Amino acid sequence: MTKLPEGKSRLDLVKAGLMGGLPKRGRFIVSIDRLQEDPDNERKNFNNMDDMIESVRRHGIIEPITVTQDGERYRILTGHRRFRAAKAVGLVEVEVLVREPDDEITRRFKSLISNIQRENIGAVELAETLRALLDSESVATQRELATQVGKSEQWVSGILRILELPARLQEEMRTTPGIGYEMALRIARVGDSQLQEELITAAKTGESTRSIRARIENHHAQQGVSPSRNPRATSVIQFKHRQGSCTATLRAKREPQAREAMLEALRHLEKQVREDDSLR
Repeated sequence: MTKLPEGKSRLDLVKAGLMGGLPKRGRFIVSIDRLQEDPDNERKNFNNMDDMIESVRRHGIIEPITVTQDGERYRILTGHRRFRAAKAVGLVEVEVLVREPDDEITRRFKSLISNIQRENIGAVELAETLRALLDSESVATQRELATQVGKSEQWVSGILRILELPARLQEEMRTTPGIGYEMALRIARVGDSQLQEELITAAKTGESTRSIRARIENHHAQQGVSPSRNPRATSVIQFKHRQGSCTATLRAKREPQAREAMLEALRHLEKQVREDDSLR
């Protein structure tokens, strides 16, 4: 028979969540082996963990990890970084707050809102999550999505625009911790992939936010674009990209179906270029 810790009864261990049935609600000390990360968590990259690990090493976990029962284990709702830090320093028990499980959509929105409020995930990961929620038809429109996460429709639209960056630049932005949501929005709105790459590189090498913002404003001034914070301030949308001796410009009236119309126009232009025998 397994020897119980001194001063502990089997009932004490059951109540603490170290053995036996899983408590379904409340605050408990549980074995860290009973916790599992949420595979749908928005955060995919865990950068700059050194300070968190050192804090847990010195003081333990101050705020309990929030979890919900998932079979014979607990799925983490909030506290993935704390969980990883606890494992890194070798903790065998952690304090958790057990909550009743929500339905999948409610759970995802709660997790997303929590991360947005703390700017706790990267801009690309955030954009991917917002797009996934729209694609899953959890919400019907960007306006409804904005209401759910407590942001403006303009903010949601801007974040989604990050996914229009070339895949290589998205990956660069994903792995650059110094790019916050505001800076990511500004870079995505530049419309010049070469400058976007330069700005992301500048952020990666530690250039100040103020300096990067100045670069963007200077670019807008050279292009004759007003640096208005409100992208709906003008009635025309224009994107321009220069590649060698080729300059491509795309213009459209600012209206509800503008994005779809511009993407469709791009598809037709791409087809024409690919099928033009004179370019072979």
